[in-house]
Amino acid sequence: MTRRTILALGAAAFVVAVAVLVLYLAGERESEPPEQRSGELSADALVNSIGVNVHFNYLDTAYARQLEVMQRLRELGIRHLRDGQPLAGQPAATVQRAAARQGLHMTLITDIARAPGPDVEQSVRVLGRDIDAFEGPNELDNLGDVGWATKLTDYMPRLSAALRRSAPHAALIGPSLVNESSRVELPGDLPGLFNAHPYPLGEPPEPSLGEAVREARPEQLRAGIYFTEFGYHNASASTTGQPPVSEEAAAVYLPRALVSAFGAGVRLTFVYELLDEKPEPALRDPEQHFGLLRNDLSPKPAFTAIKTLVSALRASPGEGSGDFDWSLKGGDGEGVQNLDLVRRDGSSVIALWRPVSVWDVEQRRAIDPGRVTVELRLGRTGRDLAVWRPSVSPNPVLRRAEARRVRLDLAGDLVLVSLR
Repeated sequence: MTRRTILALGAAAFVVAVAVLVLYLAGERESEPPEQRSGELSADALVNSIGVNVHFNYLDTAYARQLEVMQRLRELGIRHLRDGQPLAGQPAATVQRAAARQGLHMTLITDIARAPGPDVEQSVRVLGRDIDAFEGPNELDNLGDVGWATKLTDYMPRLSAALRRSAPHAALIGPSLVNESSRVELPGDLPGLFNAHPYPLGEPPEPSLGEAVREARPEQLRAGIYFTEFGYHNASASTTGQPPVSEEAAAVYLPRALVSAFGAGVRLTFVYELLDEKPEPALRDPEQHFGLLRNDLSPKPAFTAIKTLVSALRASPGEGSGDFDWSLKGGDGEGVQNLDLVRRDGSSVIALWRPVSVWDVEQRRAIDPGRVTVELRLGRTGRDLAVWRPSVSPNPVLRRAEARRVRLDLAGDLVLVSLR
């Protein structure tokens, strides 16, 4: 995890970055998902861009409850996990195989202290084509080793060669770094796709995501970028590390983050992490409270919000034409961010959100973001319309058989309008 101080972009700057990048990537993305339509963003591709970090080797934590962990992953509905490699003699191999049988695919973190060739071969023996990617060593610039850059410069070409030999189907993701300034210490042609950990330090997600996107060079944007860690912790009494947020604030911010990152062209965003590893009722240790699940594996509101986001994106009302024109009228419509999504059957999802704060980091208390009332005006009659607020309810909050206009009260949470 990163604890760097983030120089926040303004929300307006991030809106511009997202808008420009979406248009750019729609025309020039080099490795489009098969479900991506030319000039459109796919709802299924958004689902496919969501991952979560796990630690299956941590058998002295709640990860040891493997059957229940697998059940929670099925409920969550995502497709991608990030973990260490399934090395010989380690328990992760068995659990990762079980995850693969559930349709989950792995991004595997490599180890600078080990030869990459044998480890890649071992990982392929265990998981085969269920490996999405191999990732360079994690946050090496934050471990106090003055030689970290030299080591990565030597290691990443050897890792790249190992993938060409043993795992040509898998992507190679570059190493994550804690400090933005560390990137200049590495050669520009270092193998691996752009990777960042844009933790927002308790603040709204849009500024830190925008800053991370700006760090990538144009050729890296074209090749595809990854955020392999992103999240919030709920250790409300902590005095070290990142500032905490409430469970409710995390449930508002995380769906916004996932939609925003996808709209900006991020291939995969991995939430850190699936569960709170060890009991820590004092709520002082941030490392024990990043989970979407509590230590007893009960869902936090953020788990339910992401689960509902995935369900809403998949819940097609039936075949549609996917060509809706729409506009927002009233209120502060210009301050609302949006993303148009189309399902494979042509039905549509309109994502709307305000990049506002719902949490005061200094005072550690909730902020009322207010409400903006807007009218969604459709260019033609929409059928089987459903309005979802994943951070508020696991079910649609409004249904209409037909509509040309829909009034929406936008607070701080993500709103999805599904129709055909």
